[in-house]
Amino acid sequence: MKTRQSTLNFLTQGELKALLIKAKQRDLRDYAMILLAYRHGLRASEVCNITLENVDLEAGNIRCERGKGSISNWQQLAGDEVKALKGWLRKRPRSDSKFVFLSRKGTPVSRSQFFRSFRTIAQSVGLSDEKCHPHILKHSLGTHLANAGVPVQVIQQRLGHRGIGNTMIYLTVSSSFTDRVFESAVANGAVV
Repeated sequence: MKTRQSTLNFLTQGELKALLIKAKQRDLRDYAMILLAYRHGLRASEVCNITLENVDLEAGNIRCERGKGSISNWQQLAGDEVKALKGWLRKRPRSDSKFVFLSRKGTPVSRSQFFRSFRTIAQSVGLSDEKCHPHILKHSLGTHLANAGVPVQVIQQRLGHRGIGNTMIYLTVSSSFTDRVFESAVANGAVV
């Protein structure tokens, strides 16, 4: 007997906006990390491992180096991401480190440090415990893109998924998108 897969947790757009506002008020580094993790579907370790050579602010690009068998790629940075990175890099402690995100001591931010910062910010805006981990940002991006009707291949590329099967979970979660597409098919006569 098959059991139904548990529901995928993700942030609503309102929750995400509240999280970003609080992060920006609290710390420019944490804001930039959270913004990049969401916009590019990066895991905590992938955000922490962004190097200076992976960021081209002039061209407005970032190289998303993925782990866990995912596909690494260059992606466009939005204007607010460029602004956040430039702001952080002006405040970044002086260091010979190749990593973009450093602690106050000038050492690279670890995955566990990012997790703790994220949890503190998430709790301060009232997110539930199951939404207080950075991986929720990747799930939120996938779900938001699916709900917006973005083609599954684009979602797959954005999240760095090697196989389409990993991306399909976001379409399963996105029942409102499924309903809109079906209503459109009925309206245009594709479905009788």
